[in-house]
Amino acid sequence: MLDRVARTVLQGTRRHKRVLLACLYALLILALYLAPGVFRPRSVEEARVFVASFGALAPAVYVILYTLRPLLLFPGLILNLAAGILFPPLLGIPCLLLGGLGSATVLFVLARTGAGRTFLDRYGGKWGGRIHRYLSAEDSAFTHMLWLRTVPLFPYDAISLAAGCTALPYGTFAAATVLGMLPGAIAFNIIGNGLGTDAGLAASALSLAAAFGIPLVCWHRKKGKNPWKRM
Repeated sequence: MLDRVARTVLQGTRRHKRVLLACLYALLILALYLAPGVFRPRSVEEARVFVASFGALAPAVYVILYTLRPLLLFPGLILNLAAGILFPPLLGIPCLLLGGLGSATVLFVLARTGAGRTFLDRYGGKWGGRIHRYLSAEDSAFTHMLWLRTVPLFPYDAISLAAGCTALPYGTFAAATVLGMLPGAIAFNIIGNGLGTDAGLAASALSLAAAFGIPLVCWHRKKGKNPWKRM
């Protein structure tokens, strides 16, 4: 009896802690949004000028800015395109991958600590239960997360938040995120480096088709076998 009461009290304490953390996160994001002087790029050129102004520290500033992007509320596409303009591919690709992983990690941690591992299963309705089962499958969690990262049907930030609300281990999430981002990181760097030339335009089109078209085609070809369809 005492054990049952203790468990109930502990669960209630954890629930209240998550609610408090979620409120604090929301207040932090609101404060950053309203605070004067906080840099929030509205275009690729604004991001390029800001990052380039730091000289040798530009790669580190780029990664930090990308990591904080979910808190600053601006689209990741701006920094994706800026990477290829700012840096050569051998530097731009790792910077984009590190920044993208940092950004995803921020959202994952916000969801995991502010909502918890069972939030979607309990309160997410049919769709929430579906993605909870899809990402919590121990034997195939990495493959499932990789699909959600490579197929361009799924919003990047929404998937990061959803993953934090499941039992998916962070290590699996991080590894699948980096690997799933790699084709897109290469494509965006090719686009940035090839701007302004006909050859660059052709290479950009081919890289985009390969990075996003191939996974999309493979996803649709697996309709009958895809575990997402059966959950």
